[in-house]
Amino acid sequence: MTKTAIITGANKGIGLAVAKRLIQHDYRVVLACRNTEKGLMAEKYLGPSSKFLELDLSDPESIQLFVQKIKSDYSNLDILYNNAGLIYRDFELTTEGYESMMSVNYFGSYRLSLMLLDNLINTSGKIVQISSLSMYLARKLILEDLHTQKSFSPSSRYNLTNLYRSMFALELGNRLVDVPVSVSVAHPGVTKSRQSRPHNVKRIKKSFYTYFSTNIQTGIAPILKAIEETDVSPHHVYAPRIFGFYGKPSTMKHNKIVYNKEFRTSLWSYTAKELNLDL
Repeated sequence: MTKTAIITGANKGIGLAVAKRLIQHDYRVVLACRNTEKGLMAEKYLGPSSKFLELDLSDPESIQLFVQKIKSDYSNLDILYNNAGLIYRDFELTTEGYESMMSVNYFGSYRLSLMLLDNLINTSGKIVQISSLSMYLARKLILEDLHTQKSFSPSSRYNLTNLYRSMFALELGNRLVDVPVSVSVAHPGVTKSRQSRPHNVKRIKKSFYTYFSTNIQTGIAPILKAIEETDVSPHHVYAPRIFGFYGKPSTMKHNKIVYNKEFRTSLWSYTAKELNLDL
């Protein structure tokens, strides 16, 4: 029987490369993307086993419409891969009044995962949460002034959102202990993700990271392992074996803050109240 996966942010980069690999393994893949033009381009590139559906993770109405469409057309869902995210954005507020990286990277994953749980329960499915090496650069839990410019910088906020994504995955896994849905966490290291596009790229602008980043296949390997393994746990992160940068996929520990139960409970309570959404 063909399995179904949803991949957010699947029009390019890691998301597109993972979608391509899953289709090769007989999945049908929903490409959940904000940009219609790029989403349709990815659908054409990947072929008939893919389906673009519009999803803007910063917009609660868009999330609601997406979830309704999934519940109507894909009652059985095997994989939800929370891949989409904003990186190093300048300060900007969403229409809800939330800081954009926090809204998309963390709140978006939280909302989508909880709202699609019933579909995942039907197939004993799996939630795979993307994270980043930047998680290890976050030094403390911050729940005040998240949506103001106080103490904001693009890098520190990106680090924090990845810490929160990992904390969310571990806490969600613990809360689903009696539910037939598993949760895993993965990060790709530092990857030349721009190698993966639904069109040819004549020239890719180099950056500092270009000189030590790995190829796209190394980057997607931990994610595929998190998807494919049956016995997974959100208590560790699938990542490249050598310092989280290079080599075959293995597992590593989270930032130590992730393991603090009091912090995770505080973050969950804050988020549930802020979004009016809980298990």
